[in-house]
Amino acid sequence: MRRPSLLASLVAGFTLTAVSAAAVSPALAEPPGETEARVDDSEPTPDAGTDPAADLPAYIEHYSRPFVIDGTELKLTQKYYWGRLFHPEKKDRMWGAGVLMASFVLASQKRAIQGDVAEDDSPERSEFFKRAQQLGGRGIVPAAAVLMYLGGSAFRSYQTKQTGVMLGESLFLTGILCVAGQWVLSEDRPNEGGRLHPFQGIGHGVSGHTATAAAISGILSRQYLQIGPDDGRVARTFKRIGKGFAYGAPVVVAFGRVNDQQHFAYSTLLGLGIGFWTSNVVADAHGLYMESGRPRLRPTSVAPIVGDHGEAGIGARWEF
Repeated sequence: MRRPSLLASLVAGFTLTAVSAAAVSPALAEPPGETEARVDDSEPTPDAGTDPAADLPAYIEHYSRPFVIDGTELKLTQKYYWGRLFHPEKKDRMWGAGVLMASFVLASQKRAIQGDVAEDDSPERSEFFKRAQQLGGRGIVPAAAVLMYLGGSAFRSYQTKQTGVMLGESLFLTGILCVAGQWVLSEDRPNEGGRLHPFQGIGHGVSGHTATAAAISGILSRQYLQIGPDDGRVARTFKRIGKGFAYGAPVVVAFGRVNDQQHFAYSTLLGLGIGFWTSNVVADAHGLYMESGRPRLRPTSVAPIVGDHGEAGIGARWEF
């Protein structure tokens, strides 16, 4: 006999997780600028040592170069991430409590849910979810990170290159928490009996496929899908749709893992929670660094210049 209420609870839990993750406040990242600064004579000249925006063009130009990575930002991201994990903010505590409570409820009904899913399965649905699961496996997400880094380096696109770096950081940190969770909740797969044996090797109590797929959501959302004040109606619509795909695709992966009897529902919810949270924290760290944590680059030379329309200004040049 089917239990539609359990399936409805599963759908509601996954959907709520994705929606709440997508609602996280945007990062504080500044938009990329040009590689040369020009200041009108009527405005005061900003000081590169005190104004965060003053050296942004030079910073963007320098770190758009191939294979040049800001090691200071990497260190700050690690420090910020582990600080948020062990000294969580209020929103982190609320997020963690919500995910753990929902996972506990799903765990208490894990075999009933798997039975309902198996009873309601069909060849068409099984084939669809098998294809969807590939997002979290076969190296697709790591390959995307590498391609974005190499593409950004080749075409001198700081945003694309930095997105690749951030994806790599998110995958690495997500993997650490995921493996730790798989050790604590060492469990056999549902199709192998589903026996739970905590702290006895690396099991399947946290879905790695789901966590990997969710590890890209916050990064892509913050880097490309934030709605700006200059966006028109069409741009806003497409960005909202894009954000829906960014957070919805990992949910489809989670359903696929449950439908394929590879994980219990609570395991995929834990994977979603880890991946969504990690990707947003990495994006937070980048935004905060660009806002106030960047090394201040001072120009090596300053000279008066004349613009295209004859206006006077000041030009600055940086060398590395």
